[in-house]
Amino acid sequence: MTEKTQAVEPEILVDPNCTITVTVGNNIPNYPSAVSNKNITDAQNAIGRLTFADIWRMPPWRIEEGTIRLDVQGAIAGGGRNWQVQINGMSGNSTISATLVQGNLATASTTERQQYVQRMVRKALEDSLSTKKITDVNGPCK
Repeated sequence: MTEKTQAVEPEILVDPNCTITVTVGNNIPNYPSAVSNKNITDAQNAIGRLTFADIWRMPPWRIEEGTIRLDVQGAIAGGGRNWQVQINGMSGNSTISATLVQGNLATASTTERQQYVQRMVRKALEDSLSTKKITDVNGPCK
């Protein structure tokens, strides 16, 4: 069973052309057995650096931060992206956050809407980091 949450953003909440939902899904399948506080802090710092333009990049592209990397794994159906935070230097299970960003968010047409998409993608990555579950960010946002 999946759980849906919607953040309250007053300046966008009244915008019927930009409704974003973050859905928390299944456990991250390749979650490591040990994650340090430094890994979590580094992940939060990297997530905080992700911009709207970065969200739509193609691999190989990443944000390096201390012990981790936040990188786009690839495109998904509909023009979206698969983002993951992974611990550097680990072979095998190293993913501590995983988020799918649907392509219907790439069309955000104003600066305010783009900032909202950016905040919601960051929130989804943070939610994944804290729950150890894959999150999905879906629109539409025109």
